[in-house]
Amino acid sequence: MPSKLLLRNFESGHYYHLEHNAKVGADLFQSDADYQNFILLLSYYLRFPDAAPLSWVKRLTPQTVIGKRNASEFGASPVTLHAFLLLPDKFHLILRENRGSFRPGISNLMRRLSVGYAMYYNKTHGTQGTIYHGKYKMIEVPQNDLGVLIDKVHHYDQVNDTFLASPLHSSRSDYSAAPRPWLTPIPLT
Repeated sequence: MPSKLLLRNFESGHYYHLEHNAKVGADLFQSDADYQNFILLLSYYLRFPDAAPLSWVKRLTPQTVIGKRNASEFGASPVTLHAFLLLPDKFHLILRENRGSFRPGISNLMRRLSVGYAMYYNKTHGTQGTIYHGKYKMIEVPQNDLGVLIDKVHHYDQVNDTFLASPLHSSRSDYSAAPRPWLTPIPLT
């Protein structure tokens, strides 16, 4: 029987904590440019869930990208991002599945994000092959526990506050100031 951390049964209206680790002995993020590129990919695929891959965007006009979003079979927002934490060797995302069914938005987002970032990483750092240690892990989170989980992500024990306060590394600043348009803070209780 597969681990419950690897099941991919995303249901509409449910919240999930996803974690994806770097392969053993490696880092996913080696520089600020790596963090920036990951955030660019994440924000792009949240806003344009089935638009052309980001690597093709240079060949598209803004009107074409917006047209693709309006014609999206997924709808405008199949996934809502509530919090994230990017550490050198892994990343955490707290997401809400808005679509569910046989083609959930989280699966699409994670596929496009993981592949897109791996392609960028391999090209930038002159490596080949996978950069991840297996599949991403996910746990369904009851809505009542979201505030506690987001607080844990924003105050991660093994990382100093300066690192966590940076918008490059976490969504903590989105909860204390104006949030980025692709991130939806939830009330913390």
